[in-house]
Amino acid sequence: RFIMQNFSVLLKKYSVPFLFSALGIVLIVVSLVTEQPFEFILASIIILICSVFLFLTVSGSISNKITNMIGGVSLVLAAYAFYTALSSVGSSIQHNNDYALMKGLAIRNLKDIQTAQKEYEKKYGVFAADWNTIINFIENDSIADIIRKGSVPNRKITEKERDYLIQFGLYKKGQAIDNKMTDLEAYYLSKSDICPPELATFKRDTVMVSFIETTFTKNRGYLTEREQNNYGEFNAKKLRYIPFTNDKVEWNIDTVMKPSGTDTACFFRLEGILPIPENEGAKADEIMALGSLLEFNLSGSWEDEETEQEIQIKK
Repeated sequence: RFIMQNFSVLLKKYSVPFLFSALGIVLIVVSLVTEQPFEFILASIIILICSVFLFLTVSGSISNKITNMIGGVSLVLAAYAFYTALSSVGSSIQHNNDYALMKGLAIRNLKDIQTAQKEYEKKYGVFAADWNTIINFIENDSIADIIRKGSVPNRKITEKERDYLIQFGLYKKGQAIDNKMTDLEAYYLSKSDICPPELATFKRDTVMVSFIETTFTKNRGYLTEREQNNYGEFNAKKLRYIPFTNDKVEWNIDTVMKPSGTDTACFFRLEGILPIPENEGAKADEIMALGSLLEFNLSGSWEDEETEQEIQIKK
């Protein structure tokens, strides 16, 4: 019973210093195992030091006055260190969020430019050479769209239908009919005097539609993506600016014309440095690009990154 009473007294006497020691050790271990700012480590060490002085005070090795002075100073320092650490964590989280939004918006904008250049080249045979041309094309130009109605019959054409299609260069007189009817064959037959009943409602007409409405401003899937990722409303004029530069820094754009056999090929290149580095405190040197001046290629640098990530996942 005497032993139990002494143990109870010791437990009450040293419980607070022990708890502070355990807390300090746990925080130091956490700071070593995970990436924590220096302020967090400092606060952990201060708490451990306080626990040592509490042990000394409880054991009677030093006076309460000295312990109170040291404890007060240590408490202020620990509180300040933790506050600084929490502020640093908050700043890091904000940095990571800004970086993710900036890069996502940069990729989205470059994809939009990529789409515009593909349609421009399809219509005019060259890439747009400057921002004014690109923006004017997006805002005011039109592209071809095919209205589709009906399906191609799942059968071969007849000899009579084959003979009709000879005038369009699809067959020669007496040529064997080996394959099922194609979309183009169905189109010509639907316009003919020998139109088969199953092609009476078949339709493949090309109409000109607004590029900006079809691709961006009235495209439900595109608008949903922008809303879900907090990219804001589509604005063609803002495509020339690198995100998070307050519309002050433009993507560098360049085009060159090079001889290619009997024709001339147009090559397009766009690039710029992202203003927010991936790692906080590092130099902003991440380059994003679209296209090439060496080959007919409109791929983007982010596509190479996605391919590399897919390879790493498979490994």
